[in-house]
Amino acid sequence: MKTEAIPVHSLPLTADQAESMLQRQIKKHHIAIILLHWFNAIVWFFELLTGLALIVSPLFRVAPQWYIAIVEGGFGTRANMLQFHVALGLAWIGVYLVYGTFGFRTYLSMEVLEKEIALDQDDWRWLVVRTQRILGLTKEALPPQGIYNAGQKLFALMVYAMVPLVMVTGIVMAFRLFDPQVVGWAVVLHFCAVSAVVCGLMVHVYMGAVFPEEKPAFFSMITGTVNELYAYSHHFKWWTAVKAEQREWDRRHDKEAVTPVDAGVPD
Repeated sequence: MKTEAIPVHSLPLTADQAESMLQRQIKKHHIAIILLHWFNAIVWFFELLTGLALIVSPLFRVAPQWYIAIVEGGFGTRANMLQFHVALGLAWIGVYLVYGTFGFRTYLSMEVLEKEIALDQDDWRWLVVRTQRILGLTKEALPPQGIYNAGQKLFALMVYAMVPLVMVTGIVMAFRLFDPQVVGWAVVLHFCAVSAVVCGLMVHVYMGAVFPEEKPAFFSMITGTVNELYAYSHHFKWWTAVKAEQREWDRRHDKEAVTPVDAGVPD
């Protein structure tokens, strides 16, 4: 099916156009991204579950004593809980190393550097307008966004900055590398890095799983696709890129389909 002319700017849609776009799906995530996302979610759930229970110092403790007792009791002993926390963390690091090694040269470099963290002028303006809209200071339309909006890109930037710190400090703590002073600083940095990621995750989970407008983005981490209406309304620049690729495919397909008979040459 041939694509129609691609609009330069987001235009109001008729009810029929909106319904038609709602029924069409656009691929957003590779299967590797989906699997890594849910693996990461599961790992962080159990690491936070046990990590909070491992902090017993009154200077850092954030979980109540009853929570610590329940989690510790679930593992039998505190040593078992610590071993589980370390083993799962090392498995998490291993998966990321394999994923980064084999994926960076293929699609990962473009996926991360060009799509997830590269902020352009529209992204910076989006952050300003979005903040003003939340505060009720403006009704200005949000600037067009790529496959990820500016808020998602800032979250990704923070995660990519904090995750290596979590990994390195975790290894230093687990194997007691270097002298006790270094290990002590590793504990502090580990706690701060994890706290930063958790704060971002709270917003991320709310926007993806609770905020009505972003529900298609949440389900895209299950199906890999979003409906075209959502892409058009929330990620217009990405939508235009997808439509341009589709139109180029149609052009090549139609060109290949033209045979001498189709062109009107007699048998």
